[in-house]
Amino acid sequence: MPETESIKKRAIKKFRLTHQAELVERIDWLIRVRWLAAIGVSLTILVATYLFDLLIDRNQLLLISSAIPLCNIGYYFYFKWLLHRKQLPSWDRRVALFANAQISVDLIILIVLIYTSGGAENLFFFYFIFHMIIASILLSTTASYLQATLAVLLFNLMLLFEGLGLLPHHRLFPFFEELIYRNPVFLLGLSAVFTSTIYLSVYMATSITRRLRTREEELIQLKDSLEETNRECKEMHEYRSHFILKVEHELKAPLAAIESLIAVILTSFTETLTPKVRELLSRAEKRSHVLIEMIRELLELSRMQTADYRFDLKPLCLESILGHLLGILRAQAEDKSLSLETKFPGDLPKVLGDKKAIEQVLMNLLSNSLKYTESGVVSIEATPEDGFVKVTVADTGIGMSEEEVQMIFEEFFRGNQAKEKSEGTGLGLSIVKEIVEGHGGRIEVESAPGKGSKFMVWLPAA
Repeated sequence: MPETESIKKRAIKKFRLTHQAELVERIDWLIRVRWLAAIGVSLTILVATYLFDLLIDRNQLLLISSAIPLCNIGYYFYFKWLLHRKQLPSWDRRVALFANAQISVDLIILIVLIYTSGGAENLFFFYFIFHMIIASILLSTTASYLQATLAVLLFNLMLLFEGLGLLPHHRLFPFFEELIYRNPVFLLGLSAVFTSTIYLSVYMATSITRRLRTREEELIQLKDSLEETNRECKEMHEYRSHFILKVEHELKAPLAAIESLIAVILTSFTETLTPKVRELLSRAEKRSHVLIEMIRELLELSRMQTADYRFDLKPLCLESILGHLLGILRAQAEDKSLSLETKFPGDLPKVLGDKKAIEQVLMNLLSNSLKYTESGVVSIEATPEDGFVKVTVADTGIGMSEEEVQMIFEEFFRGNQAKEKSEGTGLGLSIVKEIVEGHGGRIEVESAPGKGSKFMVWLPAA
């Protein structure tokens, strides 16, 4: 629980830092967008007054709209100043106040523009919605509703003052009734539509933003948790590797000494040993050999699984490697009356790999096929395939069940029939898989009980 709380606290802190960085980016975006808005407002005034018979003062509107770029210049320099004062203790609060101030000033400029270009007649008051959406994205939920309240207050005061005659009305269209702005029903309806639209816009925008921020916080928390788990797994893996290295160092030499002593006894005192003792010593010798082999393979596997392990990759002629291995194994195949079949195309590309490691992969697969096949054929085929060389080793041996196929590459796993057939460590295929994947390839297997097995290895072509 304490560890989970720690992860959660780190996630919340990271989320706040991310949110602050996001707020800075959005303020920068808002300043850049405001330049376009200033140009857009000026062009709209010029085009509208040129194309339509409007009863408004174009020069007055252009003068008011010039406040947008003038304010934006001030925002720009103050924002640059803020970015260089991140060490200030109140920096976060200053950024939040700066974002709020920009939205508030924009609302005031917008209401002045609407008032001087028709007031209640001007349908551009719906542009307040854009400011509410921007506020919901930039600001907190409370601040967004406060900005919405400011917009509603400014708009309704404009309607009220015009309706009461406290402010002169600027007519926009000649075809509107001259006193429409004093019609209580019209004004109340307009106020209700505007107020409900503004608050609904803020509600929907803040709800979406809040959900997105919650999801973002959860994702950051999940990411931190996964990173923590990954770090722990790496530490455990490193510990396991160091432990195995220590075990190898401590056990290999004594086991090798035991095996040598048993061999000496079996060869030097063979006449004085009873058959039962000789059998027990032979079994002990075999078991000690298996243990030594297991330690060797464990050491090899652990070294491959360390983060700094690297294969010595070079272009290799697969036909040459396979020819050498088949020459070693042919006698074993002849002893069991097995047929060794090969199939290589003439244009087989070289593979990019570590020679010793690739030899180990192919030797393991071929020797397993020979070991677990009593009669029939062991075949090996190599073909180019989409930037890889596919090597297929197939046999007509004992095969494996579907459950065994799923577990065949796990460490220390051996199938039931394989255990009955011969001694083994259960690490050979784990090493094979580690080598193949370490080369950027993959390995797959198909098998059925009594019908043999087929191992397919994809190695990257040079």
